Amino acid sequence: MIKGSSLFSQLLQHFPRTEFAQLVAKHKAERCSKGFTCWTQLVSMLFCHMAHADSLREICGGLACCLGKLRHLGISKAP
Repeated sequence: MIKGSSLFSQLLQHFPRTEFAQLVAKHKAERCSKGFTCWTQLVSMLFCHMAHADSLREICGGLACCLGKLRHLGISKAP
């Protein structure tokens, strides 16, 4: 069986999670966040850019329809 990564997953591999988490902690970026992490924000914005989404509803709908795949990217629920 051949295993492959999606284009989106391959793009996110350029952002190491540990280094990203260290930068978030260093700059205290999630200090006042309420349920929406910086990693979720990054994944959502990359999805928006790749999908050419024009509205927040398109982003939320697009992420909600592929929720099972998003768990592998580190997002527990769609925004």
